[in-house]
Amino acid sequence: MTETKNTNGLKIALPNGSLEANTRKLFADAGLAIVGESRKHDARVNDPLISRVTFMRPQHIPKLVGNRTFDAGVCGEDCLAEAGTDSSVVKIAELLYGRGESTGQARVVLVSALENTTASLARVPAGSAVLTEYPRITRKAFSARGVSVEAMFSYGGTEAHVPRDFPFGVCLTDTGCSLTANGLKIVEVLFQTSTMLVANNRSLIESADSVNAIKHFLTGTLQARGKVFVTMNVPAGKKQAVLKILPALRKPTIAKLAGGRYFSVGTVVSLAEKNQVVTSALRAGAEGLIVQPISQIVESW
Repeated sequence: MTETKNTNGLKIALPNGSLEANTRKLFADAGLAIVGESRKHDARVNDPLISRVTFMRPQHIPKLVGNRTFDAGVCGEDCLAEAGTDSSVVKIAELLYGRGESTGQARVVLVSALENTTASLARVPAGSAVLTEYPRITRKAFSARGVSVEAMFSYGGTEAHVPRDFPFGVCLTDTGCSLTANGLKIVEVLFQTSTMLVANNRSLIESADSVNAIKHFLTGTLQARGKVFVTMNVPAGKKQAVLKILPALRKPTIAKLAGGRYFSVGTVVSLAEKNQVVTSALRAGAEGLIVQPISQIVESW
């Protein structure tokens, strides 16, 4: 039997490399599991919202979303800034995930050797050679300060060339551990970045419901991570005492049970505070507590 292909859904560009594994996991957890051979760039999602996904270097994604080769994509905000895309690419949502356990929040930084006395971008000597993974961001930052430098493009691994080959470098860092290990310091932060869901402006207009659905599935999945739903039965006379100990009174769900002698109370709790909440609720008079995993939290359209 010939497989029916979805030709009406969105075409989405996704990052390969260090972000690919966690991108696949996020889509799977959101009910949008990506199906395809690991070595093939093109894949599919068994959901009518998406017709095709393609894995590629995240630096290419802004341009390809901008010219509508793809309707939407996932990449760092630094990639958008470096590509210099215009209003044809719209930022839809911040996706707080990255490689490993990272949230995806990182910084584009100007670095130099620890012993270098330069304390800010404005103090970089005119004419200095700067090895940079972000030529556009680098030139814009130095131009804004009125400092003329020679921006030399780096293919990555900038830390290996500073200060031996170049006195300054511009690279991406999240924890700063690699910089410290290589005897470097951050002179100045040029750009704050995080992982973003972006879309083509025309695609957003013509397929608004599909783009928004994907946004909510992805952000709702990320928001649910590290959280559980705690439900409990509470005697009417103990209701106020139990509500006082729930975290910040997070608008718990309260329903009167048959007979009016008990209430069912439910609330979202982080895993970090779950044990304390359960213990405190039981001590305050709650009964029959149930802790359930949460797959998504979608607050509104």
